[in-house]
Parts: sequence; structure tokens; C-alpha cells
Amino acid sequence: MQGQDLLDTFLSALTGPCRVAGGEPVLVCVSGGMDSMVLLDLARRAGQVLGLSLGVMHVDHGLRGRESEEDARFVEERCRRLSLPFHLARLCMEPLAANVEEEARERRYHAVREFRELGGYASAATGHTLDDQAETIIYRVIRGTGIRGLSGMDYRRHDGIIRPMLGMTRAQVADYAARHGLDFVHDASNDHTRHARNLIRRCIMPVMRQVNPRAAHAVASLAVIARQEGDVLERLADDLGHDAMVFDWSIIRAFGLHELGCAAEAVLRRFLIGTIASMTGEQRGMDAEQVDRVMRVVGGDAAAHAVRRKVRVCRDGNLLVFHSMGKRPHYVLAIDRAGDVSIPGIRQNVHITLPVGYSGRLVLRSWLPGDRMEGRRVSDTLSAMRVPGCLRPFWPVLASDGGVVAVASEGPAAGAYSLVMGGRDHGR
Repeated sequence: MQGQDLLDTFLSALTGPCRVAGGEPVLVCVSGGMDSMVLLDLARRAGQVLGLSLGVMHVDHGLRGRESEEDARFVEERCRRLSLPFHLARLCMEPLAANVEEEARERRYHAVREFRELGGYASAATGHTLDDQAETIIYRVIRGTGIRGLSGMDYRRHDGIIRPMLGMTRAQVADYAARHGLDFVHDASNDHTRHARNLIRRCIMPVMRQVNPRAAHAVASLAVIARQEGDVLERLADDLGHDAMVFDWSIIRAFGLHELGCAAEAVLRRFLIGTIASMTGEQRGMDAEQVDRVMRVVGGDAAAHAVRRKVRVCRDGNLLVFHSMGKRPHYVLAIDRAGDVSIPGIRQNVHITLPVGYSGRLVLRSWLPGDRMEGRRVSDTLSAMRVPGCLRPFWPVLASDGGVVAVASEGPAAGAYSLVMGGRDHGR
């Protein structure tokens, strides 16, 4: 593929699956390696055609000491010559951290997302290629994955990260760099096969190419098929979640076990993955072992399972409950007046009534074990109200320094203090 053809491919990806509009500000993520320097050159040339406003971001993980600093200076100097804004993010990571490869990836993406939003960029471009796509899918297969994992990387993520070089092979990128005399740095850590992705790139992919010289293309084609079939499963899983939902308080959600039990296993698994991913904010989903453990909870073979210490899945009678894990209380709001209050953490509204002329200190928070109101345990009050056990740790109470003064109810409440919930369906 000639240079102009590669630029045409890049432009087609930008305006097509990457959904970049003319005149938009785009942040280009540049490590200084060959792929990212080709990305920068193509983005600069495409920017002249589409009128894009470009900025460049370099992430220094701090894992390679002086080499990391030299890479940052290399990218900064290139930006100075191109008159492009340069932004540097220093992560100061520890090289001996557990699973440093995965941690570096997560922290890098977090930094890019954060700066993209703060800098007002519509999207952030990375230099992932077709070979990276194939290596990612193989990595997921080895870890254990489903159709969602087989779909690989997309041209555009939900968070604005785009991959306009995803249809180009690494050989085409290398040819482009040579033809245009592009300088780049070499990250020696990419040579170490102790990292899983490097091992796949340097040892597994060459063996696969002995069987099929176009092995990377074949694996990438699998991703397209998996994404198409995954979209169908996604729609079925969404329908299942809607039909089975009993209540949704954002950080705690409950679904009917009967409805879930009637679903096809593939749809149920996709529903579980999607629900947990939406609660953790990690759209990469879960590996097969984690899904199997949650499936045991659904089937009644296990009482509960915690996913990455972020979301707990458990059974509560005829309900399957997902709730965020963390310190209690789950929310605390200072209250200085009567009226309507929205509780963002659980997406619920309450109406507060206070004694005439009250001027004390109150907080609206979730129930805590040991809470008492007028000498009675609040847990007994919640039980008498038939609040599901799983929902009680998230239930709103109004508290003063002396203890709880009101418990949220779903109808008119008597007394000088009262909390009335908005709606009777627990936020479905």
C-alpha cells in the first residue's frame, strides 16, 4: 500500500467508523514508537484535509527511568517542530507492581480520558493496528472470553477514544514510516517476553503465520463476525434486563430469578456481563471464570460472589441482586431545610418535613447497623415496612447527632419529622 492509499484509508476510518467530523479538536496519543509516530503524521495530513484542530498527549509511566524521560523529550521536540500543542502526563508507577502491564494500560487510558475531557477534545486517537487487534483477541482467548471478548477493539469507544489505524497491518505502517523517513524511538520493554502481550507478538503470532501468512487478518475477521453476533445478543440481553427488573437504584439493582432462569444461557451470560460492567464502569467485561462464578449464584449453587471487589452479586429470596461494594454509609447529604431532595447515589427523591422553626444539624444518609429511632431498632422498622433485606443498607434515613429521627416511607408519614419516597416501585 502506497502512502497516499494509507492516508485515504486513514481518512475513511476517521470519517467513517471513528465518527470524526470536520473541524473537530482531536487529541493524538503519541508514545514516540513507530506506530504512534505514523499516527501523528497521518493525523497531521488528515487534519489539513478535514480542518481538524490537533493536540498531542504523551504518557510517561515512569517505569524506565531516563529512557522514559528521553521518549517524552523526543515527542515534545517533534510537536515543537510541527507547531502542535504538547501535553505530558506523568504516572510515576512502580516497576515491581503486581500485573504492571495491565495496571499501566488502565492508568494510561484513565489519564487520556481525563485530559480529553478537560482539554475539550472531541476524541483521542491511538495507534492500534490490525496486528494489535489480532494479538488482543488471542490474549483474551487465552485468559478465557466469550463473544464480547472475541469482538476485539472497536474503531470508536464509548469514551471518545478512537483507533483510526485499526485496519492497517504493522507491515504497512512500517513501510509508511520508511517511505516518509519518520524517526521514532524503540521501547526496549517491548522486547521482554515476560509480558503476555509481548510473548504473543514475538512467539505465538509468528507460529500462526507459518500456518497462515494472513493469520492476523483471519483473527481480525473473526472480530467482525463476533461483533455482529454480539450485537444481537446485546439486544436480547437488554430485553431480558428490562423484563426481569424489579428495582434499579443505580448502585443496587435487583432482577427476578424466575425471568432470568427462563432465558437462554448465552443471553443470560451477556446480561450478567453487561450489568456488572455498567456498575463498575469497566466496559471490558469479565473473564470466563468470573462469569461462571456468577452463574453459580444464579443457579443457587453459591450464595454470593464479589467481582473485582467492586460489585457483589447475591440471591435474596426470589431476587438476584447486584450492589456496589464500599464503606457505609453509601451516601451522606447535609440537610438544612425542608422540601424535596434528590439522592444522586441511588437516583431517588424524598420529601422532607421538619418541625416548624427547626435549626439543628441533620444528615440524609443510608441506614447503618445499630441505628435506632425513639428507642426502637431501625432494622425492625424496615422489616415491618417489608423493605427487602438487600435494599436496607441503601435505604434513606434522616439523622441528627442524637440518632435517627425519620425513616423513608412510601406514603404519608405522621410526626414532626418525615421522609416520603417519590414513587412506589423502588425506582424501576
